[in-house]
Amino acid sequence: MTITERRIPSADGVHQLFCRVYQPDGEIKGLFHVVHGMNEHIDRYDTFLREMTEHGYLCYAFDNLGHGRTVNDDSELGFLVDWRFMVDDVQNVSKQMKREYGAGLPCFLLGHSMGSFIARCASDPQIWDKVIYMGTGGPNPASKAGLALIRLRIRQEGQHALSPEIERMAFGSYRKHFQDDPDPIAWLSTQTEVRDAYRNDKYCTFSFTLNGYYNLIKLQSLSNSKTWFKHISDELPIFLVSGTDDPVGNYGKGVTAVYKQLNRCGKNVKMKLYEGYRHEILNDVCHDEVVQDILDFIQ
Repeated sequence: MTITERRIPSADGVHQLFCRVYQPDGEIKGLFHVVHGMNEHIDRYDTFLREMTEHGYLCYAFDNLGHGRTVNDDSELGFLVDWRFMVDDVQNVSKQMKREYGAGLPCFLLGHSMGSFIARCASDPQIWDKVIYMGTGGPNPASKAGLALIRLRIRQEGQHALSPEIERMAFGSYRKHFQDDPDPIAWLSTQTEVRDAYRNDKYCTFSFTLNGYYNLIKLQSLSNSKTWFKHISDELPIFLVSGTDDPVGNYGKGVTAVYKQLNRCGKNVKMKLYEGYRHEILNDVCHDEVVQDILDFIQ
């Protein structure tokens, strides 16, 4: 395979998205776009992207606004600018890759965690043939109040301010499910080496700004709105994948709620929950099973 790095202008008109493209040596079966989650970057998907490329797919991913090497300097980490730009970036990059590499080829989208909310808001059957929402979450009744509180705090402190209080409200409960594991990020993966690598990575350990939390919750809220369930294309095949011990998906309950609502709305959806696994199912013992399930879905 050939792996290239490039810069692609963001929809915000300010930043250059750090993008990596994995091109198979032989015939290209299709295009595969990965959207990463909160507090991470595309390097963490390198193994998966290489595997998909080895199966004949031209793969690509970029660091989202406020993440990784897309920021102009590290002071911008955790500042997402605006959720609309993040959605536009996903759509625009896939359109560009289709023009460059994949005219007439099928195109697939995978979004993980926050990336799943971006992908859910971006999903367009004119761009992608199938979509995978990994580690996603269902409706949260606290979202409206959370957005109101963050708007107030932004007026008081500014968009770039940090808030340990908001962070505790968003993620404080994640540890409670893993009482037998003292690691504060036990919810991430069953594998301690994955957690150790995460906590030693500066592109994973930064704090979200008030702007970051506002846009995160906005994406989560929009992708679980009645409007989203109604208007997502009936013809677009959707695959929901998550660990049963993933707090983002409310330990399977939130993901199941998304699956049931899509079913009620007549959408083309399937779901698989991986028993005993946590938030990052691509970074766990179930990795090979997840990859095979994805390949089966897109093929």
